[in-house]
Amino acid sequence: MSEQPASIDLLRPLHSHIDLSDKNLPTDFGLENYKLSKLMDDVMLLEFCDLQSGEDGVEYVMRGGIAIPTNQVHNMWRKGKVILKGPNVRYTEIGEIVLFPANMGIQVTNVEVDGHGKIDKGLFLNEQRMFGICKVK
Repeated sequence: MSEQPASIDLLRPLHSHIDLSDKNLPTDFGLENYKLSKLMDDVMLLEFCDLQSGEDGVEYVMRGGIAIPTNQVHNMWRKGKVILKGPNVRYTEIGEIVLFPANMGIQVTNVEVDGHGKIDKGLFLNEQRMFGICKVK
């Protein structure tokens, strides 16, 4: 009997009531007339901090001196700044930069956050989906 290779896509959060690995969740949260002020469970709202824009207006992520368009980064690691966190987020603080797989979480755009301002491009992510906390060298 052969074993299947391990895949992060198959891992489910163990304690989370809100599983953001489900790609069938809506991405339009209908928050045009609202500010987001709290999150539940172990959910974090991250603002992408590895995006750059080219002269042509195309957004990309730099890796090893190569500009990779954002529509091609689904199998890469991304970095995001924690903007909001739910009460069950135990290892991460607001303002920290976290590392996570690009294909996890639910992406959001133009979300107004109470006390922070507008998040142009971000992501809702379960804390168990992140892989680490980063610090600038």
